[in-house]
Amino acid sequence: MSSKPMNRDAYLRFHENFCNASRALSAQKNNDYAGKDGEEPFANFTRVEALGICSTEQGFLVRLTDKLSRLSTLAAGGKLQVSDETAEDTLKDVVNYAILLAAYMADTANTKLPPKAPNVEWVTASGSLNTPDQSW
Repeated sequence: MSSKPMNRDAYLRFHENFCNASRALSAQKNNDYAGKDGEEPFANFTRVEALGICSTEQGFLVRLTDKLSRLSTLAAGGKLQVSDETAEDTLKDVVNYAILLAAYMADTANTKLPPKAPNVEWVTASGSLNTPDQSW
């Protein structure tokens, strides 16, 4: 029995769930890397610049490249040897590194919040219609 292809509503539910899971993972990992006080959420990235290795931005890109290399190995039909990190875990890391970099860039430009989302509606995981809060 073949399953029906994902439609837009199913994709948006998947997107919401994947982003929520990625955010929860980011909170846990950021506590480990930046400390529980949360004063330096970019500490493990700014540290590479402080050590004279590369710029903070390049540090983000190095970590993203590591994750993309891992996904490239998997896509080429290779078997991943680290069994406690799934492809889904790696994709969540990519999402989180991209958001961390965007937040770092916003922070260094003194613009703390992203631009407002366009006025769109979507169906939540529970099936109800939702409109994003435009108040930031």
